[in-house]
Amino acid sequence: MKRLLASMLLMVMVLSLITACGSANKNNSGSEDNNKEAAAGDLREKDLVKLNIVMMSTNKDDKDEVIEAINKITREKLNIEVDITFIAYGNYVQQTTMMLSSGKGVDILPVYMTPLATVANNGQIIPLTKLLDKYGQDLVKAIGPDYLESGRVGDDIYGITTGRDLAKAYGFQMRKDLADKYDIDYANIKTLDQLEEALMTIHKNEPNIIPVVPPNGELVRNWGWDTLGDDMTNLGVLMNFGKELEVVNLYETDFYKDFVTRMNRWYKNGLIMKDAINNTEITGTLLKAGTAFGGFANLKPGFDVQESRNYGLDIVVSEIVPAYSTTSDVQMTTWAISNGSKKPEAAMKLLNLMYTDPEIVNLMIYGIEGKHYVKVGDASNGQAIIDYPEGLDGSNTGYRPNGGWMWPNQTIGHVWNGNPADYWEAQTKFNDTAVRSSAYGFTFDSSPVRNQMTACTNVVAKYHDALMTGMLNPEETLPIFQKELKAAGIDDIIKEKQAQLDKWAASKK
Repeated sequence: MKRLLASMLLMVMVLSLITACGSANKNNSGSEDNNKEAAAGDLREKDLVKLNIVMMSTNKDDKDEVIEAINKITREKLNIEVDITFIAYGNYVQQTTMMLSSGKGVDILPVYMTPLATVANNGQIIPLTKLLDKYGQDLVKAIGPDYLESGRVGDDIYGITTGRDLAKAYGFQMRKDLADKYDIDYANIKTLDQLEEALMTIHKNEPNIIPVVPPNGELVRNWGWDTLGDDMTNLGVLMNFGKELEVVNLYETDFYKDFVTRMNRWYKNGLIMKDAINNTEITGTLLKAGTAFGGFANLKPGFDVQESRNYGLDIVVSEIVPAYSTTSDVQMTTWAISNGSKKPEAAMKLLNLMYTDPEIVNLMIYGIEGKHYVKVGDASNGQAIIDYPEGLDGSNTGYRPNGGWMWPNQTIGHVWNGNPADYWEAQTKFNDTAVRSSAYGFTFDSSPVRNQMTACTNVVAKYHDALMTGMLNPEETLPIFQKELKAAGIDDIIKEKQAQLDKWAASKK
C-alpha cells in the first residue's frame, strides 16, 4: 500500500510539473506585459490626489479648459488631478519665494532665477534622489544623467532641469520692419560698436521710438562670464566664458567698467529708455505697441521665430556673444517639489509623466488642438509642425504658447511653424557644441558666507542695474559701489567660492 501511495503521489507531482511548464510556455510571451501592467497599476494613487502646479506665464483665458483636458489623462494614468497657477514674469520670483516659505499653494514648480542651493539649504524644497530612483527613471532617461547632475546640492538631487536650450548666446532682438527700412544688416552685427551704429540710425530717424528697452528694468544679466550660481548678483565670477578657474570680483574688472561706461553714453544719447530701471514691461510688449525698436536677449535656435509668434510681429536677432554653457544655465530653471507638499510621491509620479508624455507636454505648452493650434506638417521627432488656427495669433488666442522652455520637456512635443522640422535636434546640437565653462557641474554652497551674501546682495541692488541701464555715471558711482561691496564682505565670498571650486576641481582629477 505504501509503495502504491508513493507511486500515485509521484505521478501527481510529475503531471503538475508538466502542466505548469505547458502553461508557462503558453503564456510566456505575455508575462512581461503582465508585469508592466502591474507596475503601471502601482503608479495609480489609491485615492484621488490633487496637486498644485505653479508656472510662470501671462494669464491664459482658456486655462480651465486646458487643465481639464490634462486631468483626463492624469486621472486615468495616475489618479491625480492638477490645478495650475500662472504667475506673471515680473512677480514670479517674489510670489514663489513666499509660497515656498509658507509651504502653501504649491506642490511642484520650476525654481527660476533663485539659486537652487538657496532654496534647498533653506529647506523649502525636498531631496529627490530616492523619489527619482523609485518613480522617476523614465524622467532620468529623458533628461539625461549628465544634465540631471546639475540639480545636485550636496549629496542629493533637488531640482530637475528642463528640456530646452541648456546653453546661451547673447545678442539683440529687434523689429524687422524698422531694420529693413533703414538697411540694418542685423545678421552681421557682431560687436557692440556695430550695434551702437544701428541704434543711432533708429534714434536719428525715428525720434518717437525707444531704441533699447530694458525688460523689467534689467538690461543684460551677464555678458560672457560664469556667475557660479549667482545670476542676479554676480558675487564672484569666472571671466571669459569660464575658461580659467580664477574667481574674480566682476565689479572691479576693466570689462565691467567699459560696459557700464558704454551704457551710460547710450543713455545720455537717448538710446536707452528713460528711467529704465523702473520699467515693468517686457521687450516684446513695447515692440508690439510700436514704441520700441529692440532689446538685449538670451538667444537660442529659433528665438526669432518664438518671439515673432508670441507678439505677432516679425522679430530678427543679432548674435554678439556666441553660445556657452555653465552650471547656472542648466540650473536656471529646475523643477522641484515643495517641502509643503503632502504627497511628494504623487508629485514625483506627475513630474515623471510631464517629462515623458507628449500628449501632456503639448497640452501644457500649446493648449487644445483645433482650438489653440492646428497641425500643418510633420516634425522629425514624430510630432507635428503646428500653427495658430485661422484668425488667431499671439494677441487673441485664449492660450498663448509662451514659456515652453520652462515646462519640463518641450523637446518631445510639437514644433512651431517657422522652425525647421528637426528643430529639437538643432537645439540639442546647440547645447552640445557650446563652449562649456571649466566649472561646469560645480554648485556653490553659500551657507558659510550667508551674512556676507545678504549684505552684498543689498549693495548690488543699489547700483548694478542702474549702472547697467546707463542711469548712473560710472566715474562717480563705481568707486562707491566697489567700496561698499568691500565693506559688505565680497572678498570673503570670493575666497570661499575659490576654496570650494579648487576642492571640486581636485576631486575631478
